[in-house]
Amino acid sequence: MSDQLDRARELVESARSAERRGQATRALSLYSDALAEFDEGSRDPLYADALRWKGTVLRERGDTDEAHRCYTRSLALAERSETIGSQAHALNCLAIVAQRRGDARETEKLYGRAADLATQAGESRLLGMIEQNRGVLANTRGDLADAEVRYSNSLSAFEGANDTEAVSWVLNNLGMLYTRKGEFDKARAALEKGISIAHGSDPAVESILTLNLAESWIGAGRLDLADVACARALQSAQRRGDHLTAAGALKCRARIERERGAFDKAMATLRIAIYEAEGTEDRLLHAEMLRELGEVSRALGNPGGAKAAFREAVTTFDAAGAREEVEELRSIIAELGD
Repeated sequence: MSDQLDRARELVESARSAERRGQATRALSLYSDALAEFDEGSRDPLYADALRWKGTVLRERGDTDEAHRCYTRSLALAERSETIGSQAHALNCLAIVAQRRGDARETEKLYGRAADLATQAGESRLLGMIEQNRGVLANTRGDLADAEVRYSNSLSAFEGANDTEAVSWVLNNLGMLYTRKGEFDKARAALEKGISIAHGSDPAVESILTLNLAESWIGAGRLDLADVACARALQSAQRRGDHLTAAGALKCRARIERERGAFDKAMATLRIAIYEAEGTEDRLLHAEMLRELGEVSRALGNPGGAKAAFREAVTTFDAAGAREEVEELRSIIAELGD
């Protein structure tokens, strides 16, 4: 049994290394090999942790359902081994999935349980991650002041601990928040700092930061720079098999094409983006794609198609608790008339 555990630890370490290099397919294969080394009744904490780490690789490339299965099993194993820290981590991951699926009530409940257990376990880094994730939830709901406070608290904690990896995550969320507020200089400063941290060490995070930098450039009216950043994010995502970020980058490209007046091209790109997003279960991304579909349809002189897309987007945004988007789109639908 000891030899099996040693082999599992070696495989997990190799998987973690592959994950950090952006080699998602290899990481998943190594995690599967590691998990095969454990007996079904094992109470070793590494069993639960390896399942959770595998789930996160799956989640980050858009395989949401498979990630959820890993997290659910990881939680059960952590409860069996009575490992409070691992339970807290699994609950945090399950909350992220619930948030992606647009289930705000379940998300809040899971974050609350995760924070309670993280406090018991003395998991200060995890508490910072939960605070950041709750900031994302506040941002979705339009509570921008609350989101900024949570991000700032999380950033201060991570900077104080010299945790540069976690700092890059918070900078990404701050950049998105500043873009939403129209504070584009602050957004770019946060995102570019995050990119400098993630460059060469975390290709997945660097890709996401670069995509959000493209969105910031669009907001500032610099479509040339947005195009470059968007292409860079898309290439990285496709190279890693990351369907979620690739779909987001294609949506971004469609918006750039629409802003340039290339409406037919934008529609074609958007259809590819929608196909790419299948199976990711990201409700907000789906709603944003529907909104963009409505905008392109309206630009092409198809008000009926635009209203249909906007109405579906309203339903999806509403389920995710995105109040500002719902109000904005309802106003647009009213302007389009019958």
